[in-house]
Amino acid sequence: MIITLIKEQATKEYDEQMKAKYGSMEKLEKLLEKTPENTLYFDLQNWKLLLENPEEPIIKKEIIITDKISIGENETQILNIIKNENPKSIREIANKIKKDPANTTNKINLLAKEGLISFKKGLKNSKMPVLNYDKIEIAI
Repeated sequence: MIITLIKEQATKEYDEQMKAKYGSMEKLEKLLEKTPENTLYFDLQNWKLLLENPEEPIIKKEIIITDKISIGENETQILNIIKNENPKSIREIANKIKKDPANTTNKINLLAKEGLISFKKGLKNSKMPVLNYDKIEIAI
């Protein structure tokens, strides 16, 4: 199964990420002078292109190839709840889909292990599942 995670990003958000990662474009250029064959070249070129075309949205894609996960109705329902309802805990998701919390936890942990979701720290050490993508495409 090939899963493509797609996120559309605004220019400002991408620029802030690059600044957080490298400090400034000048620092990135100096870093590249030391290691010119480095793949950082692509980050620099993309950053420059972005600043020349600030109204263009950035489409980021991440591809996962796996045979360890089955995405059925329950998983789709869980992903929809995470994306659209911003649940505060796994237990809240279990209540919404009317499933056993332990079973729901297992499904959510598998989705996280495969990279489809991540967790933020919630209240009282709860794990808040987060879906940081706008679109998920699945090819079988």
